[in-house]
Amino acid sequence: MAPLAARVYSPAVGRALAGAWLLATLALAGCATTPYSLGAAAARQGNYAEALAHYQEALAADPNRLDALVGLGVARYKLGVLDEAIEALERAVARAPAEATARLYLGLSYLRRGDLPRADEHLTAFVGLQPERRLAAQAQRALQLIRGKPLPQETRDFVAASLEDEAELIQEASEAWRALEYERLNRWYYPYYPGSFYGPGCYWRSGLLRCF
Repeated sequence: MAPLAARVYSPAVGRALAGAWLLATLALAGCATTPYSLGAAAARQGNYAEALAHYQEALAADPNRLDALVGLGVARYKLGVLDEAIEALERAVARAPAEATARLYLGLSYLRRGDLPRADEHLTAFVGLQPERRLAAQAQRALQLIRGKPLPQETRDFVAASLEDEAELIQEASEAWRALEYERLNRWYYPYYPGSFYGPGCYWRSGLLRCF
């Protein structure tokens, strides 16, 4: 019987095939299709209404799931539904006082709503959890403004948006680092492949994905 010929794909096609293989693998493992995972993916893409629906589905299946409750509160905040965001995030903080994301977005929700004492309370608690240095410094500057003269709505919105942007940048950097670590571990586990492992019989060579 003649050996199977290798199929050689361009880098663009190779990356698309590799991504499709990864998604299929995750789906088979049940990692890419849970309501929470779908909600997190939608939130990363800025689709907060979709994320909200997935988080609600996750909580319907498991009302005690803290990460889905926090995600629900953040999605509501992003959609501008501040009272509902506060309701979810207050429940999250009551269950887990050291949940940094819940503390941050609860403080931001109160700040945007104009309840400065409650914003101060939760942003102070957030700083006390020792977040990343730059984010902590920005939160401290926000607290100085909150404790100073009265803040008009425009200033409150600007302060909240600045803190949000910094938090999202740090989150993106953290996710990029985790992706690099995943790539490094793939190379360690599959040393015979010049690049990441993309499934049985596939490997990178000379910038092309070759599959058998």
